Amino acid sequence: MIDVNYPKVTALHPKIADALSMTINECKARKLNVAMHIGLRTPEQQDVLYAQGRTIPGTIITKARAWESYHCLGLAVDIVFKDEKGNWTWDEKYDWNGLGTVGKLFGFHWGGDWTSWPDRPHFQMTGKIPNVHEAKRILFEEGLDALWRLV
Repeated sequence: MIDVNYPKVTALHPKIADALSMTINECKARKLNVAMHIGLRTPEQQDVLYAQGRTIPGTIITKARAWESYHCLGLAVDIVFKDEKGNWTWDEKYDWNGLGTVGKLFGFHWGGDWTSWPDRPHFQMTGKIPNVHEAKRILFEEGLDALWRLV
């Protein structure tokens, strides 16, 4: 259960927001029809996603519980393709590698490069933060400003 007094993160880091905008604009210029599917997640939302395929019906889509995802810290976004009807799609026929290449041009680390659990829609910026566990510690002990200064 999440402590109701946990630090509140209410927005994406400004560098993430800027890189997201530039990534989507460049994708459109390259005829890649994408949009942000999700950015900031509350810890509660992250735990629901983690439960999917484990304790609630559905396919497992994340290995991260609350505070184990940079989404909970305002440091990650998921960018997903839209089909011809404007619906979200994760279909293999779309140019995920092209999307990843564009995101990396603007400073993102791309989840599609991960070898153990590739996550092609996932883009994050972590700057000088060594890992998500240290990020959580900084957030809880020093505050959001201290964490975001490291990005």
